[in-house]
Formats: sequence, structure tokens, C-alpha cells
Amino acid sequence: MMAIMGRVFPLPLLYWIARRTAEFRYILQKDTREIVKKNLRIVLDYRKEVRGIGYTEVELNKLVKSAFYNFGMYLAEFFYIPRWNKRLVKKKVRIENITFLDEYLSSGNGVIALTGHIGNWELSGVIASILGYKVTAVAIPYLNPTVTGICKRIRNSQGLEVILTGESPKKLLKTLKENRVLAVLGDRVFTEKGMRVKFLGIDTVLPRGPATLSVRTNAPLVAGFLVREGQYYRFFFQKITSPPASLTEEEKIDFLVSKGAEVMERVVMDYPDQWLNFTPLIHLQDSPSVTSQRF
Repeated sequence: MMAIMGRVFPLPLLYWIARRTAEFRYILQKDTREIVKKNLRIVLDYRKEVRGIGYTEVELNKLVKSAFYNFGMYLAEFFYIPRWNKRLVKKKVRIENITFLDEYLSSGNGVIALTGHIGNWELSGVIASILGYKVTAVAIPYLNPTVTGICKRIRNSQGLEVILTGESPKKLLKTLKENRVLAVLGDRVFTEKGMRVKFLGIDTVLPRGPATLSVRTNAPLVAGFLVREGQYYRFFFQKITSPPASLTEEEKIDFLVSKGAEVMERVVMDYPDQWLNFTPLIHLQDSPSVTSQRF
């Protein structure tokens, strides 16, 4: 139904529907609301520590509700993907440092674009594809194969290729050999146990797959995000510091995971209510069994 609405309804109407749905979710889904609140408290506590920006409980609760709204808008924008074009990109998107992609692609090894559940990560790959970049995104399959198929067709409608987690790693290697942009999420562990790392001031675990792939294929790692700023989108890229050549392979992987985490946490602090992580942030003090796993 939403896929059909996305092809027919104007975006403002989709936003209105999304906000009403988000309000019901916010009221009814108490457990999810508490998870979001706990995650955002971690973000705000860390921001207070490193930037000196305090917060009140009232402000925290407003951010929690705003996160629900932003997730609803993310969904509305996702189903609107087939209607995006160059004209809309030029009108709505402010682009920063996308030349980093050109710089890295010139080496011929492809480039790995690290992002997170921030703003609208789905739309970022679509916009890059519309702008002429060959993009492959790694996505999580849904439990319902029909839903997975619908979402894959929506992504493919703008030329974005999709590799589902659990598929052969050879597809990732093929993507880089074809000198494409490989977009991957790095702020939540899904199919791998991940690596211990300091993120947002706590000891947690993040995926090590993107860093491992970068080290073993010589494909550069860059960070990219699409966030909402008023009526516009900010689509921006940041370089991730390369590891010193003197390090071992494992040390290089650890270095890249840590540097990628630093970039992501800065963006999360800038846009806390656009960090759409609705699952508990793993705290290793609470989950001592979490261990590092190689890619």
C-alpha cells in the first residue's frame, strides 16, 4: 500500500500521513520509546562531556518524539524514491565534498562509503546514483520475502544495486573490482559480532566488515551522510584517516573502525534526533559475552 501511495501521493501528504502514524507509534510503543530515550541520553551525555552542551529532561523527551517523526519521514521518503530525478536533486539537495568519491574512484579500486542510520541513508545512495555514480548498497533482508522484494525494486528504480546481507562475499569484491561505490552501514552490528570500540563515550561493538574489506582490497574508506535541514537535505562526505603503513593488517582494521566511529559519533551529536537507531546500543558492561569476530 505504501509503495503505491509513494508513486501517487505528493510528498507533503506522505509526510502528513507519516507524522500521524509516528504519533501513534510514539504513544503505543512504550518499549521502543524507552530504547530511543536511552540511546539519545547516551548521545547527549557524551555531547555534554565533549562539547559542553547541557540538556534537560524536557529537551530529551522532545528529541525522542522528534526521532519518531523523523523515522516516519524517512519511510515516506523511501517510498517516494521512484519519483526522484536530477531536477529534484538540484532543487532540494545541498552537496558537500562529493568530489572525494571522484578522487578515490580514480585509483580504480572502488570506494567504500561508510554511513549510519542517520537522516535518510537509503536516499543518499539513490541521490548518488542519480548524479551518475555507480552505487551498490548492502541492505538487511526483511523477514517477509515479499517486503524484501518490494524494497529492492524501489531501490533498483533509480539504478541502485543491492546486495543483501548473507549473500556471497564475492559480490562485494565484484562491486569493488567494477570500481563502484559500495555503501555500508557502520553504526549497528547485524550479521557479525563486530569489534570492541569506544563510541559515544561507551564501550560498545561496531561492525568491522567495512574496515576489513578496505584493508584487504585497498579500496579507500570514506564517510557519507544525508541529513534533513529544514526543507532541504545536506548530502556530505568526510574523509576517514588512513592507517599508517607500518601497522599489521589487524591493527589497520582496528584503526579504521575507530576512526570511522569518530566520524559517525560527530554526526550523531550534530543531528541526535535523526539518528534512527531503534534498537538498544550495546554496552559491553551489560553484555560481557560480546567478542570480536573477523570478517
